[in-house]
Amino acid sequence: MAFIRNVRFKKKNTTGTKAIVVVGDDVPADAVNTIDVSILAEGSAPSPTSDLLVVPLKVVKENGNKRFVNKDLDFEGDPVNASYVVTAVMKDAANNQVGESFTGPVKVEDDGDSRVRSVRINQIDDTNFRLKVVIVGDSENNVSKVEVLFADFAGPDPEPTEILLENPKVNGGKKVFKDTTLTFSDPAAAADEIYDLIVDLKDAGGNSLGSTEYGVVVEGLDED
Repeated sequence: MAFIRNVRFKKKNTTGTKAIVVVGDDVPADAVNTIDVSILAEGSAPSPTSDLLVVPLKVVKENGNKRFVNKDLDFEGDPVNASYVVTAVMKDAANNQVGESFTGPVKVEDDGDSRVRSVRINQIDDTNFRLKVVIVGDSENNVSKVEVLFADFAGPDPEPTEILLENPKVNGGKKVFKDTTLTFSDPAAAADEIYDLIVDLKDAGGNSLGSTEYGVVVEGLDED
């Protein structure tokens, strides 16, 4: 039976906020077509411009999980780090509810340091995962290393929990840092789990240039 694995709100680099919902176990039924997401602001959090968001399907993965994305979520103020009570309901093509709804708190994630273009973890074989951090806008060439710390997670344990990325591949104004030795205590269960990472940019002497926390969803073997 299909179920909602996680719901995330992530502030985009430009304007607006992206809503991401991951649904598991919708095979072979393939019943879930859209997700209805209702959003209730907590405390002084800015209100959403719409109380109900329809999140369409973006991709179906080989492991049966579905990723739904809506890039048009907006708020009446800056929602970063604000908390919302979210109810997500799976709907079929006829707009009927599928399975049980999800209700829980969701915190809007910051788009982070402007120099960090992206942070990704994707599976490359049965055991190993690629951790990739892309840095842009480092015009003064200050960023020589990137330290990544796994700060909080509910999925299988990362091994190791701290990784120092060095010797980036440089392409014009872009630096790509990679590690392919990362694994998890249960690699098969890591896909689509959310890991909170602290990404600390460092100079050649190992001094911090600034750190930011990112929520990263582990991508399975079928992701590019």
